[in-house]
Amino acid sequence: MANAPNSVPKPIVTQDMATQIAQSLRLRRFGMAAATYVVVTLATFLTTRLGLGEMTFAQWVTFIGIALIGNIGFFVLFYTGANLRFSDPSLTREQIVYSALWGFVALHFLPEARPMVLMFYLPAFSFGMLRLTRTQYLSVAACVMGIYAALLSVEYLEARKGFMMQYEIFLFVLFGILLTWFAFFGGFVSEMRRRLRLRNLEIEKAHEKIKTEIEERIRAQAEKDKLIVELEQALGEVKKLSGLLPICASCKRIRDDKGYWNQLESYIRDHSEAEFSHSICPECQAKLYSDLF
Repeated sequence: MANAPNSVPKPIVTQDMATQIAQSLRLRRFGMAAATYVVVTLATFLTTRLGLGEMTFAQWVTFIGIALIGNIGFFVLFYTGANLRFSDPSLTREQIVYSALWGFVALHFLPEARPMVLMFYLPAFSFGMLRLTRTQYLSVAACVMGIYAALLSVEYLEARKGFMMQYEIFLFVLFGILLTWFAFFGGFVSEMRRRLRLRNLEIEKAHEKIKTEIEERIRAQAEKDKLIVELEQALGEVKKLSGLLPICASCKRIRDDKGYWNQLESYIRDHSEAEFSHSICPECQAKLYSDLF
């Protein structure tokens, strides 16, 4: 009889466990984002050391303070689970927009190094590739460009020293094209990831269905094998007398296949499960022992 293979049961993942796993992943992604803030701060410091711009102590305090406040705030949201109240618990868009606001602080304080500072946006902007759809990405890009346009408007109205409209517009358009490309490319990557996730879910469902069918077939085969064994055992216990039996008309002995004559009760006992208990019927009793009764 075939035995069903031992299968390791799948661990049951509850909703709370799934939430904890997702939160742990979001905290790790937040840690990567926080590390990006450190890298950008170091790159900004290197820019000032190379003589491409200068920032006063107050400006540095403002720049670093905004980074600390934002990261502490997002950390508290993730750590306490308050982010789960948002439609997107990963807060990807919110983090990108906040990093853009923070980056525009350096952009305003270091106008001479503006092309280099704009490049600092790309690492933060790339964080949405696996999370944001094309529409969401474009909305984030539009928000960032709106902040950039507001900054340029303020600088124009303040008549910032060294402000060149044509140059600033050129940088603005170039940066807008770059962000738009990122939005389309990121949206494409996100869509591919979504399709792969759906395809994987379909494959997993098909695999579970096939696995269930195989287990049902194994159980059916096991039951069939068990039934066959039971039938063989039953057939082994039951012996049938069939065919023509040569029997003596006088003594009632039966001749077997080897030509020997056997008493009737011996032959039946050897070829069946029947047992005999000898007695005397009333007719024979009256015939043989009539003088005793």
